[in-house]
Amino acid sequence: RKSKPCQLAYFLLSGISIIYYVLGPRGTFHCLANVIIVWLIKRIFGPSNTTVVLTATSTMVYLVIGYILNTTVEVYDVMWTTPHSIHTMKLIGLIFDYKDGNTDPKDLTEDQKRHAVQDFSLFELLAFNFTYTGGLTGPQMSFVRFRAFCEGRIKYDTDSRGRPDSVREAFLRCFHGCFFLAAYLVGGLAFNRETLLHPTFNDENVLYRIYYTCGFGMLALTKYIGCWTVMEGGCMLLGLSYDPNHKENKWGAMRSINIRKLYLGYTNKDFIDNFNLTTKYWFIRYLFKRTREWGKWTSMVYTYLFIILWHGVLPGYWMAFFFEIPVIAAEKQLIGFLKHMIGTYDQWSTPARRCCDVFNRVVRVMALGYGIQPFILLSWEDTAQVYNGLYWVFHVMVLLWHITYQLLLKHLLPKTTERKESQPARSEVTDLSPMTECASPMTDRQNNGFTMTEQHASHRKG
Repeated sequence: RKSKPCQLAYFLLSGISIIYYVLGPRGTFHCLANVIIVWLIKRIFGPSNTTVVLTATSTMVYLVIGYILNTTVEVYDVMWTTPHSIHTMKLIGLIFDYKDGNTDPKDLTEDQKRHAVQDFSLFELLAFNFTYTGGLTGPQMSFVRFRAFCEGRIKYDTDSRGRPDSVREAFLRCFHGCFFLAAYLVGGLAFNRETLLHPTFNDENVLYRIYYTCGFGMLALTKYIGCWTVMEGGCMLLGLSYDPNHKENKWGAMRSINIRKLYLGYTNKDFIDNFNLTTKYWFIRYLFKRTREWGKWTSMVYTYLFIILWHGVLPGYWMAFFFEIPVIAAEKQLIGFLKHMIGTYDQWSTPARRCCDVFNRVVRVMALGYGIQPFILLSWEDTAQVYNGLYWVFHVMVLLWHITYQLLLKHLLPKTTERKESQPARSEVTDLSPMTECASPMTDRQNNGFTMTEQHASHRKG
C-alpha cells in the first residue's frame, strides 16, 4: 500500500541490515561493490551484448576469486561468497532482461518478452539485489515480478486490513522450514561429520557404514530444504509469490521445494525435478535456452559447467555433479529396459507394485545419501576416505550397469526403444526443468495482464 520509493527503500535498508548483521562490514562491501560494478557496465555500454558478457564475466570472476581466497575444505562456512553467488544470478539475469527489453520483440521468445525490462534505476537495482527474501539465499525471482509488486500491480486477495490472505500459508511454510532445520540440528547428534571421518569408523560393519553414510547425506539435505522453505514463507507473507493460475497453490509462484513429491518420489530424477526449482529455472532460462543455437550437447555442457563453477571450486562439487550424470542415465535406461521386459508399472500385480515401491525408495535414499557426500565433505581426501570404506559400491554398480547395458541388454530392446534410450528426445533434454514454465513464475495472465508493452509505458511514466 506504500509508494514505490518507500517500498524500495524498505527492501534496500532491511536487506543490507541483514547482510551487515550476518557478514559484517567486509561482506557488505563486497555485495555493494558487485552491484556498483554491474551498474557502471550498464551505464557505459547500454543494452548490448558487451554489457551481458562483461556482467557475466565480472560477477563470476569476482565470485570465483572469492571462492579461491576464502573457501576452506574443512567445512562449508557462510561468508560473503554465499550472498554473492545469489546476487550473481540476479544481476546476470537482469542484464539479460535489460538487453531483451531493448531488442525487437519479433526476435524474442514469449518467455523473454514476459521478462524483458527496458530500463531500471540504481535505486531499483539495489533494492532488487538486497531484497531480504532472496538476499542471503533463494528463491530467485525476476525483476519484472519485483517491480510489479513494488508498483502494486500484483493484485492478490487481501484480508480486512489490506494484508495478503497468505498468512496461514506463509506460517505453515515457515513451520515446515523450521521443522526441517530442527531435524537437521537434532539429527546431527546421531549423524555427524566427526563420526564419519573418525579413523575407527571403517572398522564397523559394512552395512552399518552404508547406513550411516547415507543417513548423514540425507540429513544434510534437510538444511537446504529448511532454509529455502522459510524464505518461501517470507515471500508468501509479503505477497511476492502470488500466482492465481498456479496449478497447486496460488502462493506458490516462488516455490523452491515440492516437499511431498521430493520425499514420495520413486527415482533420483523425481528428487532432482522437485529440488531447488527457482535456481534450476534460472539456469534454463538464461543459460540453456540462450545457448541452444550452439548445439544441444554443447549447450548442456556449458550450462552444467557453469552450475558447478557457480557452486564452488573445490573437488567435492565437481565429483558430486559429474556422478549425477551417469546415475540419472543408468536410471533412465533401467526403467526403459524393465518396461520392455516386464511391462509398465500399471500392468504389474499389486504385491509386485508394493515391493517395487519399497525397493525404489530404499535404493533412492541410498543413492542420494551416497552421491551427495562429495558435496558435503568438499575435499578429495575426506570423500575418498568415506568412499574407500564403502568400496566405492555405487560407482562400481553404475559402471557395471553401463557396461552391461551397452554390451548386452541394449541389444534386447527394439530398435525404436534403443534409439529413444540412447538419444533423449528434445523434451527430455530440457528436463533440467520439470515444468514447461521454465523459470517463468508469471505468464501474461499470471502477470494480471501486465505485458512488456505496459512495462515500457509504465517505466516511461516513471
